[in-house]
Amino acid sequence: MTVNAIILTGGRSRRFDGVHKPGVEVDGRSTISRILQSVRGAAADAEVWVAGPADGLTEAEQKGVRVVREEPEFAGPLAGIAAAVAAMPTETAFPTETADVTLVLAGDMPMITAGHLGELISACRATGRPVTGTDDRGKAQFLCAAWPTRLLRARLAEIGDPTDGAVKLLFAGLEPVAVAVDPEVVSDFDTAAELEVIRARLE
Repeated sequence: MTVNAIILTGGRSRRFDGVHKPGVEVDGRSTISRILQSVRGAAADAEVWVAGPADGLTEAEQKGVRVVREEPEFAGPLAGIAAAVAAMPTETAFPTETADVTLVLAGDMPMITAGHLGELISACRATGRPVTGTDDRGKAQFLCAAWPTRLLRARLAEIGDPTDGAVKLLFAGLEPVAVAVDPEVVSDFDTAAELEVIRARLE
């Protein structure tokens, strides 16, 4: 089976002066282009869904992804995930998913590697549970996770209206599998200073 990947790009970037963070260049490529490259490296045939603007992707890259938008706009990452999952096809003859694993990725993580995403996918398939790495505070990185697609869809159905909901609601009552990862790999940026730290690591 193939893999689905959701890249979340619909935020307001308030702490980043309103600049669209996925489109920000890091080491010669936009952040979202770097994420997409890592997704393709982990699962070449992945169906990629951009939940929000696709700004920052080249014309060729945009042709290889599907773009959806949460309703209403700026309703938060949970709403973006819900919009992408609602648009994902299922097999019509049987109530089965066309992809067994769905990656859920924030659009502001330029250090994400194909290796780490591959580990998330493998662990998800092996355990049948959601899988995450941990950030520099030792907390599960909910926006760099692999989910059994059927379970993700079921959790969204249980939550109902996702507007302004916290992504951690998806994990309520579940014990995600933790995969060891260098916290730098799952670094995101909300401020210019945090972006400069990431850029400095790549020099």
